[in-house]
Amino acid sequence: MTRSRGRVRPIRFGKGPNRGAAACVPQHMRWKMTIAALLGLLLAVAGCSAAADSNAAHGEADVAFSTDMIRHHQQTIDLAEAAQGRATSAYVRELSARLPARERADITMMESWLRSWGEPVPMGAPAKVDLPGEGPDFDRAWLTALSEHLHHGLLMAETVRKSGRHGPTLELAEKIIREQGVTQQKIAEQLA
Repeated sequence: MTRSRGRVRPIRFGKGPNRGAAACVPQHMRWKMTIAALLGLLLAVAGCSAAADSNAAHGEADVAFSTDMIRHHQQTIDLAEAAQGRATSAYVRELSARLPARERADITMMESWLRSWGEPVPMGAPAKVDLPGEGPDFDRAWLTALSEHLHHGLLMAETVRKSGRHGPTLELAEKIIREQGVTQQKIAEQLA
C-alpha cells in the first residue's frame, strides 16, 4: 500500500492499461472473502463449543450413569444376539435385529464423554440369562427378560434425570425413557 495525499492506494503490479487488475480485488469479492472468513470463524467457534459441551458441567451422577449404562447397553446387545437363530416370532426377530445398532451408538457417545472427563471406560459385563432352547417358549422368555432389563435401564435414566448436570447426558436419559418406555409397552402387548 502507498500513501498519496492522505489516501491509501493499492500497489499495482504489471504494465499497460490493465496494470494491476489481477492484483486488485474487486469490492464484491472483498465482501465475499470477508463473509467467508467470518463464517469460518463462526464454525471454528461452534466446533470448540461442541467439544467443550462434552466437558461442560458434569457431576458424579453423570459419570455413574455413563459407566453403568455402557454395561447395561452391552448386556442388551448380548440379549439381542442370543435371539439370533432361536426366535420364531417376527416381533422378536425384528426387535433383536434393531437393538444392537442403537445401543452401540449410545455406547460410543458415553465412552467419549467418560474419556473427555478423564474417567475410565468400563468393559461390558455379559448378560447372564437362562433362556430355553428356541421357539415360542424362547420368544416368551426372551421378551420377559428384555422387559425386566429395560425396566432397570429406565430406573437408571430416571435417576440421572433428577441428579445429573451434563446436558447431553440428560438428553440421552430422556431418549432412553421415551424409547424404552415404548418398547416395554409393545413387549407387554406381545406377552398379553
